[in-house]
Amino acid sequence: MVLSRWSGVATALVGAVLVIVTQQAGQLIRGRNPLVHLRTDFWYDQLGYLAIAANVRNGEYGLSEPVTMTGVSHYPRFYYSLIGWVADVAGLSTVTSWNLVSLLLQFAAAFCLGFVAVRLSGRIWVGLLTPIPFLTGTFAYLLSDSWYTTLDAHAVLWGPFGLLFSNNAETAGLSVGLIALSALAWVWGTPTARIPRAIVTIIASVLVGALSSFQTYSFLSATYLLTFGAALAGLSLARRRRTAIILSALLVVTVFVLGPLLSERIGQLPTLVFGLLPALPGLVVASVRSRGLVAVATLAAAAAASVQIVYTVGGMLAGDPFLSYRVASNQNLGVVSWQALVGSAAVMIPLIVATFFAIRLKDRVTLVLSATGLVTLPYLAVNDVWGANAEPYRFWLEGILLGGGLAFLGLSLIIGLLYPVSAHGKPPAQAIRPTKRLFLALLAVSAVVWSATVPDWALAMRDPALQGAWDPYTERENAIAQLAASATTEPTDGLLTTELCVDNRTAKVNSGSPIANYHLGMAWPDNRGLIDRIMAARDARELDFDAMRESDTAWVLTDSNCDSEWSSRYEAQLQFVESIDYELADGETISAGSS
Repeated sequence: MVLSRWSGVATALVGAVLVIVTQQAGQLIRGRNPLVHLRTDFWYDQLGYLAIAANVRNGEYGLSEPVTMTGVSHYPRFYYSLIGWVADVAGLSTVTSWNLVSLLLQFAAAFCLGFVAVRLSGRIWVGLLTPIPFLTGTFAYLLSDSWYTTLDAHAVLWGPFGLLFSNNAETAGLSVGLIALSALAWVWGTPTARIPRAIVTIIASVLVGALSSFQTYSFLSATYLLTFGAALAGLSLARRRRTAIILSALLVVTVFVLGPLLSERIGQLPTLVFGLLPALPGLVVASVRSRGLVAVATLAAAAAASVQIVYTVGGMLAGDPFLSYRVASNQNLGVVSWQALVGSAAVMIPLIVATFFAIRLKDRVTLVLSATGLVTLPYLAVNDVWGANAEPYRFWLEGILLGGGLAFLGLSLIIGLLYPVSAHGKPPAQAIRPTKRLFLALLAVSAVVWSATVPDWALAMRDPALQGAWDPYTERENAIAQLAASATTEPTDGLLTTELCVDNRTAKVNSGSPIANYHLGMAWPDNRGLIDRIMAARDARELDFDAMRESDTAWVLTDSNCDSEWSSRYEAQLQFVESIDYELADGETISAGSS
């Protein structure tokens, strides 16, 4: 079936819907509305991010540590501020806005990927295959009897359905990255006028640069892909190609040799910039051959990224203790292992196939698409080897999705070349028949390997822990939020602490009130030592009144159903202010304690 004017749009829309349905299948089969509930597995970090959104929803746009609303935070916050702004403007809860914006971005990314694949291949049925990159597994069920594989420290290997399920800024950043990559593949892979191509290229570069204010790792992944993609395009156009390729290879060796030494002396962030060095020869050629377009796009991306980068670098130069801690905590998170090699097979094999046929058919765009994924993503995933040591496993996880997307686009281009709708651009007749047979054979191998990973997705959808969710709308949660909000709305009103069976993290998300708690790996508050004492006492079912007085923690929220019985134990030291009665919803329980 060949492409008509609107059929490609229709199938891309269907493919995007299938992506959302398969991604949310675990919630849907449990009868839950994915917009309402918040996933609870691995949700510690998400509750910290939601604190930013909760503050913005309540009109607080400051750059403070978000839970106490004191101190300074250098954490990228634009996306979470957007979540809070949407919640405020639309009158939504923070959790609903969190889910809604994320699902819309995922839908847009899937649609763009599917639509561009349809345009590149010239076949409308390709749009229905859009879920493939999102369902790719890592053979975890064979390696670990689960849907994920655990490595050293907290490093894990899992597919995109594990990477995207939290709906956080990484999910959003990867979605925007896929949109940018798809747009670039469209304007460079199809006949496009120079001015529209230049406009799309610059806009896509700005989007990638802006991801620095979304989330660090998705920003770095997309930046490396665009940079090395432009460099590979330049190498393919170089008049002295062999010399440029040799120079680039020598620079790769330089990074691996000098990177660890550089990291010890000047730190992680400069080393990540140093890691881009091998792209320099190709970028120079690409800038010249594109009449300055690549240079302009690079500057546009740098300008979009500069606000967050300058702010973070300023914090590092000022000796911010949290930033120093954050860099030092990245240990034993590498993926150099046979598990990582096997787990990436479903993506690496199609990328190799697409690269092979791009060379065979002498198609530069396909070569750039596939070779960029084939070279860049493994390079990023071993950044601990060349000195950056920036959570390599996260780049591996993101590489499964982004590499799958690039393979999908590259193979779509191959289909369009081998099975053209018209005779225009058709390969030589004597080469087409054996090439088609070989392509179908290798495509079948790729399909078999990919299909063998799908049980990971099925296990993830059935996993009760992964699919666990919190309902922020129960009577008890509403009562907690109402009491917290009535007590304090900003730090000058005093901080609030809660009895152990009242989750102070969800109280923050629902109320936006400043709470005597913080997330160690996100930002640190003023009076951190005092807050640590309050948190430790709370974990021991006690109140540290000295630390509370010194940190201006003026409010205590208790529940008569808590077995620690603070309301009676500390009756002489606490003054009653207000209470709300509630009834537990069906299936709702009160935990012994949360921290």
